[in-house]
Amino acid sequence: MGAARDTGAALQAEVEVVARGGGVGLVGVADTAGVPAPFADYPRAVVAAVPLSRGVLAGCITEPTREYSYHYRVVNGALDQLACRVAAFLENRGFATYAVPASHITDWEALTGAVSHPRLAAAAALGRIGRHGMLVTPRFGAGVRLVTVFTTAPLPAAAPATGAGECDGCGACQRACPAGAIGDGAAAWRKDKCRALLTEFKRRVTNQYICGVCVRACAQAAARR
Repeated sequence: MGAARDTGAALQAEVEVVARGGGVGLVGVADTAGVPAPFADYPRAVVAAVPLSRGVLAGCITEPTREYSYHYRVVNGALDQLACRVAAFLENRGFATYAVPASHITDWEALTGAVSHPRLAAAAALGRIGRHGMLVTPRFGAGVRLVTVFTTAPLPAAAPATGAGECDGCGACQRACPAGAIGDGAAAWRKDKCRALLTEFKRRVTNQYICGVCVRACAQAAARR
């Protein structure tokens, strides 16, 4: 079936089938207005979330565990494979795509990537940005990993939620953060403190820049709601 014969809603339903076949917990479509180059040429972004194991997260009380480090890599790999499948599906329909890896830090000083998966996920109505800077979903809290596929496909974009949201200011992440890096909002996140502790964890425990403590606290808070 060629691109001209695909309606946006029908195509989106097919994309969701492809994505959910990879174990996705959430999938949505965001409008890409305002994203930087080279992604500005793609009017839509398919954003998918795979939940992290709450059992594995439970071990991250004051620092990450080696089990979490391994699980983190496995979930990222699953997301990257899923993104490849979604991209291949859309390209076979005649649309251009650009798949951004699940873990793609381009500036370690600022702890930012080429594009913000959480911001795009929020634009796709999958959740809201928490005071830790990550996506907070109603069901999983921050206990998800994300991947994005930019595309020229005419998919209907979600309307982002407005007003008070799933991050209700419970403060669980703030109290749990071993670096004291989380303030009263995403803009108050002390990246310097976070980066310093991530560097220690990488050297001593995980061999990668991850923590998981605030993710565990946020996921557990969501489970109690």
